[in-house]
Amino acid sequence: MKTHHLDSSILIPYVSAKIKRRAGDRNEKAVRFISGCKAKLKISAATLAETLRHFRGDREVAEYLDENFAAALSLTSRTAHRWARLQNLHGTMGDNDAWVAALAFDDNGIVVGHDKSAFHDRPDVEYIDYMKA
Repeated sequence: MKTHHLDSSILIPYVSAKIKRRAGDRNEKAVRFISGCKAKLKISAATLAETLRHFRGDREVAEYLDENFAAALSLTSRTAHRWARLQNLHGTMGDNDAWVAALAFDDNGIVVGHDKSAFHDRPDVEYIDYMKA
């Protein structure tokens, strides 16, 4: 089973439900997807940073992420080359989305989120929209 690389578009709703106890369809689906996932889950430094920023550096959120997700993946020269290729060959996407996609590709993994417009029609990126899974 391929590793799942979580985008902030699933991690933020997940944390909103688990830590902040906020209800909502997106939040509940994020919890169901992540809790039921049998694949190994990873997050990138970009996903971690976006999630921490969203919660304004909330210490409880930071501790939860540190305890429940493996250390954020580091960027390598290989990842930087993949990032540039994604941006140059298939139309520019958001920088952080491109980092998530490049890391997932280099790890032979799948990106999971709910930001299909960012990852749409990218031949190098396997993507699962958790809202439709």
